[in-house]
Amino acid sequence: MTPARMHLHDGETLRTLMQRAPGGSVTIEELGERVGLSKSKVGMLLSGERPTVTREKADDICRVLGVHRGALFFEPLPTPMGTDNTGGTRHACHGHERAVAADADRGAQELGEHDGSVRPYRRRA
Repeated sequence: MTPARMHLHDGETLRTLMQRAPGGSVTIEELGERVGLSKSKVGMLLSGERPTVTREKADDICRVLGVHRGALFFEPLPTPMGTDNTGGTRHACHGHERAVAADADRGAQELGEHDGSVRPYRRRA
């Protein structure tokens, strides 16, 4: 199981807090050394290219900068089943649309688009 990932709210907020850190400004290299991240990972956080870190790293960053974790990071809500977690535009209803397309006559009746008369529903005995 992968550890929970925390998402950075905004790279500019992180940059500002690095400039106003307790004890003076903190550079990318210094922040990386203090929390155990590479210079490139800190740079990707700032740019928004890869805005996630583990909870532990988020806590370490916030400790160095003297802020609460909620000021910089948030934990995303779990993705509902049937949705796309890759950032695409796929929606949960696509599975239903595929099922309707597979049985076009049945789908038309379910959607009320059939030409024939509608028979009342009767329970089989």
